[in-house]
Amino acid sequence: MCSSCGAGGRYVDGIPCFVDPEQYEARISREEMQRVNRRAQEVGWETAVREVLPGESANIGDVARADFCHIWDLGPDAEILDMGDSWGTIAAALGGAFAHVTVVENILERARFIALRSRELKLPVDVICADYLHIPLAPGQFDAVALNQTLHARVLGAQGHSREMQLRLLKFAHQALKPSGFVCAVVENRFGWQRLLRGLRLRNGEGSAFMRSLGEYRALLRKAGFDSVRAFHSWNGCDAPAVLLPLNNRAALRHFLEDVHCTRPRYWALGALARTGLWEHCAPAVIFLAEKG
Repeated sequence: MCSSCGAGGRYVDGIPCFVDPEQYEARISREEMQRVNRRAQEVGWETAVREVLPGESANIGDVARADFCHIWDLGPDAEILDMGDSWGTIAAALGGAFAHVTVVENILERARFIALRSRELKLPVDVICADYLHIPLAPGQFDAVALNQTLHARVLGAQGHSREMQLRLLKFAHQALKPSGFVCAVVENRFGWQRLLRGLRLRNGEGSAFMRSLGEYRALLRKAGFDSVRAFHSWNGCDAPAVLLPLNNRAALRHFLEDVHCTRPRYWALGALARTGLWEHCAPAVIFLAEKG
């Protein structure tokens, strides 16, 4: 943390906290989250989740959600900043692969769970409870910053114009990185083919006001100071990045279609997208790797 930034905070259960501990807005109720944390101290995080949130246990335990790190060119001594990891699932995977992970979570109850999980697994993970746009960290600390669907989190839009807040977040990520570092941003495409086929209203449907086109995401990354922006289509969605397709390589996309099993109409449609270059604009779930400039 930054000792010279002057940010006020306090420790709550050993967690540096820079937000109101009472604030809470999440799909899982506060009461359920508190029950999970109590049981996690008694029987372990995994059993606690199965008991209190049985429908969520598979997702919370699936460390394959961090498979995007397999395209990172980093050694085991790397330092990672993980933002937007509500349950510590990604931190658990990164903590097992790299020297140290710092997690930023903006809700104290979830920060408590991540800390409990990390301690139980004996992982090199520290947790900070802070607003994503006001994080008391010194610059130049990290080799990579992971933004797992954080760029279209509603909490950014709640603090002002969403595009301005997204740019502020990316500028903070740029500042937090070492000169050779990069940001890994997992995003949903506002104009992804799945959304278009479902006929969603693009202005108001399912949080689309917080999403951007892939071109807009690229522009935001470059405006924040990032160079060499690469994009990969996460074939099975944002939460399952096991298959990542380089969007700038049409030959690779066409080759992938020869091996994937899909209906003939879908095969023809995807083949046309690959040949024309439209796949680069319509991929639903995308992972950007952008180097610090």
